Amino acid sequence: MVPKQLNSKAISLMTAVNCSEMNISNNPVETLVAFSIGAGIGISVFDRVCGVGGILNFMLPDSTRANGVDPENVPLMFADTGVPVFMKAFFDQGVRPETMKVVIAGGAHVMDQTAAFNIGQKNFEALKICLAGYDLKTYREDIGGTSCRTLSLEIGSGRSCIKIFGHGEVKV
Repeated sequence: MVPKQLNSKAISLMTAVNCSEMNISNNPVETLVAFSIGAGIGISVFDRVCGVGGILNFMLPDSTRANGVDPENVPLMFADTGVPVFMKAFFDQGVRPETMKVVIAGGAHVMDQTAAFNIGQKNFEALKICLAGYDLKTYREDIGGTSCRTLSLEIGSGRSCIKIFGHGEVKV
């Protein structure tokens, strides 16, 4: 007996997470993607128990040094204000730190090849300080260098992917 062919009507959904944005989802057909992360940082978090995942894509380390920008209007632009908002959104979903998988990408010296300002490194240092109080395990970090990265998170599988322009990709 030959098995019947099934016609799949599953729809996949790709959602962009732009600079100074975050997105959290429990939709198993959704993939969140932060494209072309340079000196900024993309952080993906997935909770395997709740099936909830998200990406935060921030640009700068410290909201107290924002010239001409009101951090209250754009808290996700900065590590020190964006990470707490991001983590609160997870905790509001019932997520617990011990079941969270964290993947970090970015912090490159794209426009600052000589690292005179080193915004990418400052972003990474600020992120580590912000995450320290949450007792999270980081599964993968891909930081620095001079290449932009794309960070994606498949909600259905919990798998993150870091694509490094000109260097391939790593699935975590």
